[in-house]
Amino acid sequence: MLHFDEHLSSRIRNFGAPLLPLWRFLASYGMWGFLAFGVLLLAFNIGTPLGWLSLCIPVALTQALTLGLQRIIGRARPSIDVAKIDMWVRTYSFPSAHSAGSMAFAVMFSSALISIPTFGIALTLFLILFAVLIGTSRIMVGVHYLGDVLAGFLFGILVTGIFLSVG
Repeated sequence: MLHFDEHLSSRIRNFGAPLLPLWRFLASYGMWGFLAFGVLLLAFNIGTPLGWLSLCIPVALTQALTLGLQRIIGRARPSIDVAKIDMWVRTYSFPSAHSAGSMAFAVMFSSALISIPTFGIALTLFLILFAVLIGTSRIMVGVHYLGDVLAGFLFGILVTGIFLSVG
C-alpha cells in the first residue's frame, strides 16, 4: 500500500510542478492565512473575541492529537531528496498535521459563518478550498504522501465534528 501511495504522490507532484513557487508558499505559510482570517473577522466585528477563541480550542486539540498520532504510528516522511522546502522540525508523516489543522480551522470557522446571509456559504466553500490547497501543497513540496493528507483532513473533520456535537 505504501508503494502505491508513494507512486500516486509522485504523479501528483509531477502534475503540479509548474506551480511549485505557489505550493512552497502555501506549504510554508498557508496556516497563517487562517490565523489572519480570524483576525480580520475580529477587526470587522464579526463574532466576539471569546467566541473566536473558543473556535481555536478544537484546532489546537486537533494539532496536539495529530502530533501524538504521528509519534505512535511513526511513518517516515518522503525522502529528504524529494522535499522542495526546508523543514524546521522533521516529525513523522502520518497523518499530516497541516492538513488536519487547516481542515479543523475551515470546519470551525464555517460552523460560525455558514448562517450569515449572503456570503456565509461562499466563505465556507472558500475556507474548505483553502484547507484543501494547504494539504495539497504538502504533497507538492514532497513532505507528505497523499494518504497522509487525506487522513489529516478526515482527522481534522472528526475532531472538530466531535467538538461541535458535544458543545
